[in-house]
Amino acid sequence: MENMMTPNATINVSVSHHYRKADYASELTSQGLLGERVEILQYDPLFSLILQADGYTSWISTDQLVEGDKVSGEPVVVTSHFLRILRKPSQEAEAVREAVVGSTLMAVEEHGDYYCLRLPDGQRGWAKKQHFGSFPACTAENIVGLAKEFLGYQYVWGGRTPKGFDCSGFVQTVFGLLGVLLPRDSWQQQENHVLSTNSEDAEPGDLLFFARTPKRVTHVGIALGGQRYIHASGWVRCNSLLPADEDFHQRHLDTFVSVNRYPLPAP
Repeated sequence: MENMMTPNATINVSVSHHYRKADYASELTSQGLLGERVEILQYDPLFSLILQADGYTSWISTDQLVEGDKVSGEPVVVTSHFLRILRKPSQEAEAVREAVVGSTLMAVEEHGDYYCLRLPDGQRGWAKKQHFGSFPACTAENIVGLAKEFLGYQYVWGGRTPKGFDCSGFVQTVFGLLGVLLPRDSWQQQENHVLSTNSEDAEPGDLLFFARTPKRVTHVGIALGGQRYIHASGWVRCNSLLPADEDFHQRHLDTFVSVNRYPLPAP
């Protein structure tokens, strides 16, 4: 996806909530991660309209943003699902922030098995090095393996982190952690790389799409093979399109639309 944004702000909280309108009572549409760079399209002291790398625009509490250039340091990526950032390099120290998997933070110092991190607002915090690393290549096997790490996490409308996923946020996060940027919503994801309208053609790592009306895709899951799939519905779980299976899902069989296969980077 072409990215035309010119980042001029950084998200300064673990998981920011993004709204359809500049109102906390408005619909939650997406989320952002600590350290994520965004473009401010419209600024207000209470809410700002932002653009994210996936092309999504939404309103965020301005208090959760830091304007200006990215802080300096060595980028390190959070690979643990959850992380507490501490005031000192000690597990007994107070927390100053938290982060979730996929956040890219800036390390400016090392002390034993800790990184000293410079947060978007310039504050410093410490976290153990064991929580950082890299993700493997985006292969079918790794897509399935990473997706299964999130089994049991709850469904949250607009969610795209272990604190809660919606269906397309779950898919976008799994692929994104492995280096492939997908559109945000399921209907957007389904517009690209249609492989088949027969669910039997799905192989592990493919995407399965479902629609409550013929012209509006509303759900997506990741194929596991054998017409099984993993998806966020109530919670992240596995289901089947085969009536003989114990976890068969009739509604999804009735509303199945397509199998899509996004091109993966060469190994």
